[in-house]
Order: sequence, then structure tokens, then C-alpha cells
Amino acid sequence: MNAQVYYRKWRPRRFDDLVGQEAVARTLKQAVARNRIAHAYLFCGPRGTGKTSTARILAKAANCLAPQEGEPCNQCSPCMAVNDGRALDLVEIDAASNRRIEEMRDLREKVHYSPSEGRFKVYVLDEVHMLTNEAEAALLKTLEEPPPHVMFILATTDPQKLNETIVSRCQRFDFKRISIEATAQNLARVCEAEGIQADLAALRAIARNADGSMRDAEGLLEQAATSFGSPLTLDQVRLLLGLADDERIRQLVDQTLEGQTPQALATLSAIASEGVSLRQLHRQMVDEVRDILLAKAGGKQSPDGDAGPRRLLQSVSMERLLLTLRQLGQVVFRPDAPPTLALELAIIESAQDAAPSPQAVAPAHAEAPPQQRLAEAHPAAATSAARPPAAPVRQERPPTSPSQAVPTAARPRPVAPANATPEPLPEGMPMAERLERRWDEIIKALERKKGRRFYLGPLLRACKQHRMEGDTLYLEFTHTSHTERMREEMDTPEGKRLLIEALAKAIGVTTPLKVEIIAPTTPQRMDKASRSPLVQAAISMGGRIIEEIEEKDYDE
Repeated sequence: MNAQVYYRKWRPRRFDDLVGQEAVARTLKQAVARNRIAHAYLFCGPRGTGKTSTARILAKAANCLAPQEGEPCNQCSPCMAVNDGRALDLVEIDAASNRRIEEMRDLREKVHYSPSEGRFKVYVLDEVHMLTNEAEAALLKTLEEPPPHVMFILATTDPQKLNETIVSRCQRFDFKRISIEATAQNLARVCEAEGIQADLAALRAIARNADGSMRDAEGLLEQAATSFGSPLTLDQVRLLLGLADDERIRQLVDQTLEGQTPQALATLSAIASEGVSLRQLHRQMVDEVRDILLAKAGGKQSPDGDAGPRRLLQSVSMERLLLTLRQLGQVVFRPDAPPTLALELAIIESAQDAAPSPQAVAPAHAEAPPQQRLAEAHPAAATSAARPPAAPVRQERPPTSPSQAVPTAARPRPVAPANATPEPLPEGMPMAERLERRWDEIIKALERKKGRRFYLGPLLRACKQHRMEGDTLYLEFTHTSHTERMREEMDTPEGKRLLIEALAKAIGVTTPLKVEIIAPTTPQRMDKASRSPLVQAAISMGGRIIEEIEEKDYDE
């Protein structure tokens, strides 16, 4: 005879044995003790949190011959029949595989038969949200007018898909994910009963990987005990689960947050070459960055009391943490791509998003234009010097002639002093010049304004080119990811409204404005050019086709 697996062998048999569901257990015990058992219950919650086990305990308690304060005695014939899996008055139906209307019609006919031994005939329908619409309608009729000897217990992991009328006919109980500490303590009790010596850190690692499911945690514990025996250590659990060492994770996260992209990519490659599960690695990185973010926001103590995170709390900004966590949250592993590509892109793009805009950084070898030199020397006079002078200027700084004027796209915008009120723009100023004067102000106004998913200020800072033509603002980005993000935000009413309001307020217009996103690569006439490896390489590095000249046949 094969040995029972742990999650069946150590299945709870009393309400007090349920882990992490104290509120549910207390309510059901009181209902049994006071003989206030309902005809239909709905158990909702993630997988492995005890829904089916609670249904069996409730079925035992309802039919128990000698209940003890709402608990089943586990000694009488009905209780023993349920424990041994041979109870005729407990019918478990998998609604995922018996989802048609024919099965529900058959159930509706059978509910009229009296129980063979106990007071109630208990029907447990697991994954009830998988029923078809017709089957739900047939079940609803039975729930509305059930026989007095029938009890229904519906279990589901997705109650949103269930008919609202069915939900209203049941007493609903929501099962929550079991905490890591409660799971580890229960695993310790199982280890003690099985004669297994296990480190508490190893059990916590198993509990963390189970994600709130006690069934998964007990299955992983049995797998680890079968593989390594006793004693069970943290290193053995890491090897089984494909987890990376905590120090390597901290090193990778430190390099990513501090913008050391080459070092971070090298560390990622080294960890991946060791056979670590990349999904587990991704999860560990998210947990580490999240711990630092919460510690910096004051939500929890410095993670693990480690010196590295404490140092990062002072050196890394909140914006940098948010950008990195947002990039990691968008990682999707695709089977048709290199295994590490998703994480590599997240590391690189987080550094790209945190980098200053190319327009804000002037080349070191270029001579600063007169307006910029004036702004650096006298910030208060920068705004007035940038406008055409209304009165004669001093002789030591003559006005710039039209032939020496710096083009609008290349002229640096004047630097305004902090907390200064921007001066009104002269009437009649062209719209393009108004946009250049107020571009930094627009970015600053949107710095903390978030659309549906992204902050608009950092996105605009990554803009490669911007221009105003009539009532339309055209934006062009170097990277496709920035283009797609801005398009996504402009497709939502909230994101578009925030940008247009900030734009209209800054440049001082009342007419309706529009925003157009230009693709970084012009798709026109790409059919022949795309066949050239040289053109493909240039496009992949951010280039775009400006003009395409057809080849001529000079032999004609």
C-alpha cells in the first residue's frame, strides 16, 4: 500500500486544526453548536487555503452523533466514514469536469433522496464557477427551494465569475492566504510528527514559496524530505526550489539601483549560469526592491538589518526605487526569447528611465551660448535676457544679431530660479517658442502626475524631440518602450487630460490642444531597406530612415 502524501495525511479534521482561517472556523463552530446550520454555503479563496477541508469538517459536524461545542467527535460512525472517504452522505462533485446542464439536472433529481445515516445529505461542488450558464440556472432552482435534509457547500477560487443570484442564496466565507509565519509553524509540527529535523529558515523559505497555500507548502516539504532526508537545511531547500543566494540577490539589486548596468548584467548572467530558476530570481529581486522601498517610505524596518540596504536607503532616491520596481513588475518570460532577456531589459530600461534627458545635458566640449552663460552667471536675469529686449541693453553684452541666433531646437532653455513665478509670455509670441520657454515647467508640473500606469513627467523627460504645429504637440522618443508607454497614457482620458491641461496652462492658450506621438522609426518605404543588414543594425540602435533614394541603372 502506498504511503499517503503529506497534504492528505495531515489534512485538518477539526475546526481548531484549520491554520490561518480562525474567523471562518469560529463562525462555523458556533453555527453547529447552536443548530443554526444554513442550507447553502459559499467558500471563496485561493487554492490550498482549506476550503475543501473545511467543507468536510462541516459535513462531519452536521452529522456527528456526539458533537463537542460545535466540533466533530471523529469517533462516531458518520465521522469515521468521512475520515475514511466512504461516507454516502457526503457527495463531492468537481464542477470543472461536470459543468453541463445534464449533470445539474441529475443532481436536482438526486437531492430528493434522504440521507442514509446522518441528518444531512451534503453536496460539495468544487470550482463551481466553471459551470455553464444553463447549469448555473438549474443549480439556482435547487438552491432556492432545497429539501430540508440537503446542505450545499460551493467552493470557488474565482467568485467574480459566479452568478450573483447564486451568491445571494448562500452564506459566503472568504478564505485568506495563510501567512508565512503560520505556514512555517504548521510545517514545524508536521516535521516533528514525521521525525524530521528542519531549520526554521528552511521552513520559512518553503512557506514563502508556497504563496499562502498550505497544500503547496506541505507538498514541497514532503519533496524536500524525500530528496535530502533529515536534517533539512536552508541550502538544500534553495537547491530544490531553484533559489539564488541572498547575498547574490542583494548584489544584483544594489548594482541595478545604483545604475551599474554592465556589472548588473554580468551578475545576472553568472546567477543564471548556475541553474537558478529565473522566475524565482525575478521574484526574489522584486521582494528585495520592495523591502527597500517600504523601509525608505517608513512602512517597515530596514530589511534583515543588513548594511547594504541601510546604505541604499540613504543613497537611492524614492523615484529610482519606484522606476526599478515598476520595470520588474512588467517582466514577462516568453518561451520564444532567450531566458534572461526579460530581466536584462528590465535592468537596462530602469537605468534608461532614471538617466537625464539628452536635451538637458549639454556637450562638455561645446561652447555655451550667450543665453546659457547669462543664466549660469545671473539666474534671476535669465528669463528677461532670453526675450527680445524692450529697451537698449548695456554695451558689455550687445544683443545677438539675427544671423547669429541659435536655432530653437538647439538653444538651451533658460534656467529659472527655484520657487520663482514664471513671467508672462509676450503677446504674439509664436507657439513653438512658447513651448520651448515653458517645456521645463511642463515637465515639472507633471513630475508627480500619474496616468493609468506611468508618471508623465519622467516620460516627457525622455522625449527626444518635441514641437508645436498649430494646436498639435508632436512628441518623438528614442526608445520604442517610451513611445508605447506614452501612447498608452494618451489613450486614457485621465492621462491625456493631465498633459493637455499642463500644456495649456504653461503656454497660456485657451483653445483645445491635441497630442500626437511619432514613431521612432518611420515605417514608410521600409520594404526594400529592411532587407539590408546594415539598415537593420542602425534601426536597432535607435536610428531612423530620413530619406530613401532609389538606385538607378546607369547601363541603360
